[in-house]
Amino acid sequence: MRSNHSVVSIVLLFLIAGCNLPSNRTPSLPPATPALDSASPAVTTPTVIPIETLLTFAVPTVTPTLTPTLVLALPKTGPVNCRSGPGISYNVVSELQVGRQAELVGKSADLAWWYVKNPNDPSTFCWLAADFIVTEGNVDALAVVSPPAIMVTDVNVSIDPPVMNVACNAFPRLVTVNVRITTSGPATVVWRWEEVNTGDISEEQYLLFDEGGIRSVQDLYQVKSARDYRLIVRTLQPNEVTGEATFKAVCTP
Repeated sequence: MRSNHSVVSIVLLFLIAGCNLPSNRTPSLPPATPALDSASPAVTTPTVIPIETLLTFAVPTVTPTLTPTLVLALPKTGPVNCRSGPGISYNVVSELQVGRQAELVGKSADLAWWYVKNPNDPSTFCWLAADFIVTEGNVDALAVVSPPAIMVTDVNVSIDPPVMNVACNAFPRLVTVNVRITTSGPATVVWRWEEVNTGDISEEQYLLFDEGGIRSVQDLYQVKSARDYRLIVRTLQPNEVTGEATFKAVCTP
């Protein structure tokens, strides 16, 4: 029995040794992972900004740009006079023709007149009667404009005759001073004439205007000798405006 066990033990030893002997077979390797053409993206950690810091940043204020809307005046049926003030006593300075329009820039307190850019000269202004006008736009937004002060706007002077030729012993002689005064509205104009070369000055004179426009008046000037004369007409009220004319007196011995 002991010999049989020995034989079995020897056989087992040979089997175990055979399993541990080196083999000529090459072990198979797992396939290699292909390399990517691009590099792997770097992973970044975001920076955390405290809410207190964000609240301190100035936020720009955007102001919308508004396009102003024009308010326009158009004649209802026919041409409309544009006057120097809000009333028919003011003189006519322009006219709004049919088919044209004027820009409204103001109104009278009683809403009876519109203050507009002069249709013939937009650098100046005049007044249109609301009864004869159709408006386009928001007239409620227009400012109330006070009536303008009534003014003398022009003084024109001429002398008749412009040349006097008389005998030297015929002096003194009279010439006629023709004066044309223009006002923008009803007014009482105070005026006088002044001769520059002789120093002669007339008394103050008054000219009543029931409405704006042109009025003519005459006065006489006494010529005392042969010489050149320069005569100035000056308005004193409601404002100062001057006009002048020259004339000549010639004498024959």
